[in-house]
Amino acid sequence: MYNKFLEKYLDYAPERVISKKGIIIRKIISPVLRFVVPFVTPNSKLTVVRRAKLPKQPVIFAATHGFREDVEHTVVMAGRQAYMLNGVPKQLFHSFDGITAWLAGMVIIDRTDKESRASSIDKLVRVLKLGSSVIMYPEGTWNKSPNELVSGLFPGIYDVAQKSGALVAPIATYRNGKKAYGITEEAFDICQYSREEGIQILRDKMATMQYELIEKYGVANRDDFPYGEVADKYWNDFIDGLMAEVEFYDYEVELHTKYRPKGITSPKDAFAFMEELVPNKNNLFLFKKHF
Repeated sequence: MYNKFLEKYLDYAPERVISKKGIIIRKIISPVLRFVVPFVTPNSKLTVVRRAKLPKQPVIFAATHGFREDVEHTVVMAGRQAYMLNGVPKQLFHSFDGITAWLAGMVIIDRTDKESRASSIDKLVRVLKLGSSVIMYPEGTWNKSPNELVSGLFPGIYDVAQKSGALVAPIATYRNGKKAYGITEEAFDICQYSREEGIQILRDKMATMQYELIEKYGVANRDDFPYGEVADKYWNDFIDGLMAEVEFYDYEVELHTKYRPKGITSPKDAFAFMEELVPNKNNLFLFKKHF
C-alpha cells in the first residue's frame, strides 16, 4: 500500500499542515483511539505505573524511545490528544501505521531534510498554540545503547517550549518480555533554565524514570547474561530482535540521526583509522586481541 494523501503533510508551511478543525476532530476521536491501543499491541501489554496530574493547557511530552510499541504506549501514557512528531516517512507512507498516526495527529519530519527539520519546530508550535499537546522523542532515534539509560537529547524540544510557552512533561516506557511499563512525570518549565542546562535536566528526569522502571520490573539473574564477546553478541541479537518487529526500519537513516554532542567522539569514530591501517611490524600489536 501507499498512503499518497500523506504527501501534503511534508509541506514546510505550518498553516497548510495544521488546522484548528483538524485538532478539534482529533480531540473528539482521541479517547476511542487510546481505548483501542491495548488491543493492537500484541508484543507487550502496558501497565501504567504512575501518571502525574498535568495542567489543562497544552504540554510537550518528552518520551523515551527504545522499542516498537513504545509509540502506542506513549499515546496512552499522555492521557490526552497530542500530535506526535514522526520521523519515519517510509513506514508512514507504506503501512497502515500511517493512517492511524494521521488519525491520532502527527507532524511528519524528514530527518534527512534540513528544511523539514527546521519547519517541524514551527509546526509543533502551531499545534500547541491552537490548543493541542505534542509528543516528541528528543533522543531522535531508538536508544540502542547497552549502557546509556537515555541518549543525548536534541535541543529542538527546548526551542518548541520557548516559542510556545508550553511546559514539558517527561514520559518513560520500559519493556520486559511481553510486559511494558510507563511513567508520566509532572510538567516543568524547561525555559527557566538555559538551553544547555534545561536539556540536561530533562535528560536526567527521563533517565531517572527509566532507571526506576528497570529497577522495579527488569527482573533477571546475573547468570542469564554471558560475558566477553558472547555478551556483545547477546546484546546485538536482542537489538536485532526488537528492530525486526518494525517492517520499515531504515537502518541507514537511523545510523546517522542519533544526537552527537560536540567534543565527544564515539568509539566507532575513534577506531575508524583501523580500517585503513596496513599491518606491519611496528603496529602489529594493535591487531592482537588482549584478554
